[in-house]
Amino acid sequence: MPDNIELTPLILIVDEHEAHSHELERILQPKGYVVLKASTGQQALDLSSKVSPDAVLLARHLPDSDGIDLIRALKASATIHGTTPILIVAEERLGKAERLDALAAGAWDVLEHPVDANELVLRLDTFVRAKQETDRVRDEGLTDPVTGFYNVRGILQRTRELSADAARSDRPITCIAVGSHRPEALEPEGDDDRQGEFGGRISSVLLDVTRASDTLGRLGANEFIIVAPGTSDEGAVRLADRLLEALQRRHDSGGEAVEEESSLRAGLYSVVGSDNTAPEDLLLRATMALRKAQQDDGSFRVRAYEA
Repeated sequence: MPDNIELTPLILIVDEHEAHSHELERILQPKGYVVLKASTGQQALDLSSKVSPDAVLLARHLPDSDGIDLIRALKASATIHGTTPILIVAEERLGKAERLDALAAGAWDVLEHPVDANELVLRLDTFVRAKQETDRVRDEGLTDPVTGFYNVRGILQRTRELSADAARSDRPITCIAVGSHRPEALEPEGDDDRQGEFGGRISSVLLDVTRASDTLGRLGANEFIIVAPGTSDEGAVRLADRLLEALQRRHDSGGEAVEEESSLRAGLYSVVGSDNTAPEDLLLRATMALRKAQQDDGSFRVRAYEA
């Protein structure tokens, strides 16, 4: 395995010429890289949809696509992140305009056959190490990449801090869970773009109606949490109503016709800090109240937790 690389790196080579693919494979395999090969752009897209390569080496021209266009298509896929290095390995030296086009499309570097083995390995070691470290930080991070709100890990940590402060001052603290009336509405397989758009729209409204002291988190594809220190049951209901009314106004004002936004539900759970309720229970009970609201086909859009 390459030095300082924690996980066995997976490299996707895309080239119709077997001699070129074999040349790269012969260099990389003895250095600990696992190699997958594709001979067309479509094969590369199919493979990358099933695995998440640590780097991609692709030819400038392919039988069914242009290499630069393929870079754009790969970067738009769900499994190729902005941290994934993509290198063009051309048959011949590219002119300045072509090199700039490749870099503008997202290529990290442009090489040419025959490649210098030591140079290739050093470059990939550096790129892959940076990718894996960035991925590790992202996976261990506390925020949701779509909205910038806390993720589940982050909201738990922040709720512990707020609960401790509420206990010291004997003040109330409330959790409000918000989600679609139909939780399954935004979860068809492969509909990540729609989920991302929904999250972006809801997050902007949440920012408008909440206070600076409130903490915002994302629990799932279409569910959010507000942790509101110093807010009682009555205040939580008013906050939830303001949120749902703001979304309804947005829906009625001629914006995108998004049914999920106009039929959101909310569940809440409020305690006094001295009750010593665990942060996990605050979140769980607010979510359970949301489930009750989601199951109600009537007009009760906001539900408080009931044991």
